[in-house]
Amino acid sequence: GAVQSVVAPQPMVLPLLGVGVLAMILARGPVRMLGGALVFAAALAWVLPARPALLIADQGQIVGLMGPEGRALSKSGAAFVAGNWLEADGDGASVAEAAARPAFSGPKGQRRAQFNGRALVHLSGKAGLAGLAAACRDGALVVIDKPAPDGAWSGCDLWDPPRLRQTGALAFDAKGRMRSTLGQSARLWD
Repeated sequence: GAVQSVVAPQPMVLPLLGVGVLAMILARGPVRMLGGALVFAAALAWVLPARPALLIADQGQIVGLMGPEGRALSKSGAAFVAGNWLEADGDGASVAEAAARPAFSGPKGQRRAQFNGRALVHLSGKAGLAGLAAACRDGALVVIDKPAPDGAWSGCDLWDPPRLRQTGALAFDAKGRMRSTLGQSARLWD
């Protein structure tokens, strides 16, 4: 009980909170009230935004799907990436515990789930390459950790390492809108 997990705030929350607290401490009258309103707005901005419904690692090595019990992982590997996802979600589960959550099913290397009304398939290793043709149909969202062999993959939305190099890691909201991490930096000097 010595550690409590907290959801990572949006980038604007901490500056807004800081300005609000400074206004409450240093100002008088209506400016102090404005500071209180800023602190309240920062608190709302911290707790209200939903976490991404689907995360895809930058090389396709792991996929995370948000469920009622927290983020479920497609496998227990890629512990660094998965650990960062769980920490940002405020989820105290280990990578192995998150991989055991019920969202994904199927054999190792060919994990399946449902996302936004369509099949989500995470393929990895040799078993993943072998199952690519069977997975790539009916508009499925397919993520594979190896470059897909040349061919017509029009039956699915295929994300392999060469395509992910162009976009970076991906985050999808509950409505299926995609956000890429390529070109984003949390550091001011980048």
